Amino acid sequence: MSGPELADRHEPGARMPTPRRWAVVAAAFGAGIGTGLLGTSLHGHALYGTGYIVPLGAVAALVMLAAVELFVGLWGRSAWVVVLCGGAAYLCAGLLSLRLGAFGMISANLQGNLWLYGIAVLTPVMAWIAVLILRPGNTTRGK
Repeated sequence: MSGPELADRHEPGARMPTPRRWAVVAAAFGAGIGTGLLGTSLHGHALYGTGYIVPLGAVAALVMLAAVELFVGLWGRSAWVVVLCGGAAYLCAGLLSLRLGAFGMISANLQGNLWLYGIAVLTPVMAWIAVLILRPGNTTRGK
């Protein structure tokens, strides 16, 4: 079947089937680890000026994390999935920040602190937003 034939089978307003719990947990954990890795590699980029630093990489990494958490949470139809995704990202970033010998990918500077503490602040906020969107009486969702 190709595109138009598949489109004819989908009725407008029909809900997609609920994903299986193991798939939701695996997706949340995998998305969190992936976002933790990508965000850690992105967080160090900054715009340096005379007397100021704009941590563009850390802000971009947090925006990416927020988008991934909300996507996985809405797909899994649970705010707890958002928390699992954020916990996996924090675990990944925390492990990468450990100073094992001379190696540590996250430094104790503005960008590193914003990335690490931003994960911890952003995750409950995104879980709360997911609760608001997934609420039964919410009129902003599609019918």
